[in-house]
Amino acid sequence: MKNQLKTRTVTFSYGSVRNASLQIPAEDFSVMHVVELIRESYFAYSFRPGCGLMSDEVLTSSIGQANFFAGALGGYETRLDAETFKLVKEYLLSDISQALAVAGYREPGCSHSDRCLRASQNDVLSHQERESLAAFAAALT
Repeated sequence: MKNQLKTRTVTFSYGSVRNASLQIPAEDFSVMHVVELIRESYFAYSFRPGCGLMSDEVLTSSIGQANFFAGALGGYETRLDAETFKLVKEYLLSDISQALAVAGYREPGCSHSDRCLRASQNDVLSHQERESLAAFAAALT
């Protein structure tokens, strides 16, 4: 999504998250733009200089992740209508969609099948969710 949407950056702090940079749209945007910008900002924050290594599971579900997303969402709650905000929040907070985003971040340019396979190994997901992703990955190959 980079270079496709004009953005600006704001700084926020929330819970354990301090002075995080959040990209926000500076022009017309879709629900997916908001989710992608929050995730890109989260990954940039998580991998800023001086931060330790993080597992896929920590990037998918941790106090830091929850605080980052809550702080980022807080800025959108009053800017989006209730229905749009609900869609953004539900998609952003979905463990499956976050596991897929983490897999894509770890292996940029990988196929959707490879992304599903990697996400299927994320222990944050339930056994059924992991099996479904693995089956989906196999069906895509």
